[in-house]
Amino acid sequence: MTNKLCLGTAKIGMPDYGYSDGNVLKDPTNFILSSLDLGIRSIDTSPRYGNSEKLIGKALKLCNKKPLINTKIDNLTPNLSKTPELMLNSINDSIHKLGASIDICYLHQNEIDIISDKYVHEGIELLKNSNLIKEVGTSVYSKEELMYTLDCGIFDWVQIPVNILDTSFYHVVSKHDSQIKVSARSVFLQGVILNDQWVRTSIEEHNELLNTLNIVRKLCSNFSITIQQLSVAYLSSLDRINQIIIGTISDDKLRDNIYSTKIQLDKQLTSAIDGISSTSKSWTNPRGWKL
Repeated sequence: MTNKLCLGTAKIGMPDYGYSDGNVLKDPTNFILSSLDLGIRSIDTSPRYGNSEKLIGKALKLCNKKPLINTKIDNLTPNLSKTPELMLNSINDSIHKLGASIDICYLHQNEIDIISDKYVHEGIELLKNSNLIKEVGTSVYSKEELMYTLDCGIFDWVQIPVNILDTSFYHVVSKHDSQIKVSARSVFLQGVILNDQWVRTSIEEHNELLNTLNIVRKLCSNFSITIQQLSVAYLSSLDRINQIIIGTISDDKLRDNIYSTKIQLDKQLTSAIDGISSTSKSWTNPRGWKL
């Protein structure tokens, strides 16, 4: 099974990001270098993630390995004629901080009026023609945003939320005739799957979420696998997923995630997770959470 893991760096640049254990990375440079030594071949970042681009750039200067780099463009306004110039400046700034070329450029804003904007499309063409980026994608939260991305023919990648609780977006992509490449994010539902202590105060439909998690935990117990291992192994088995973004700042957890990509799941367990995750659930969308 191919290792599809991509190191997500939101927590590297923003220690308080997500529902995690609250640990702070003491040596980001060493951790990034260690991740490359462990076999990580792609890194996902964004100007929105604090100083993560600078930290990645610092690490890359110390090694001879060039991972595939994803970064994003943010702070765009619909129907603004100078958008291509702003996009050009954003990418040049990211390249300067990273000290590396950009392989995939995502639009960090996912609203329809941004991803369908004619000036944004002109900016994409400018960046590609200038050889500043190789491919471009969207990072979506709604089915409307996903369908536009699949139908318009402009984007090479789509970043979608997909995890063992909700694979509904994945199934939309799988049934579509687009050849777009898929990057999976929210693999652990921003940490909720691994640590649910904040759920009751943050998610209105927390009872349904917790009940579903309990069902999955029982399955994990029955099949002698951790919920973290199941999360990664299951997504690794999905054919249409090209990249799985894992946000961690722990060498041990990273090793476990890489190991998990090699786990062959029991067919009964896979079938059970298929049944649980295939339906869309409103409580898996962080837009509705009280953060």
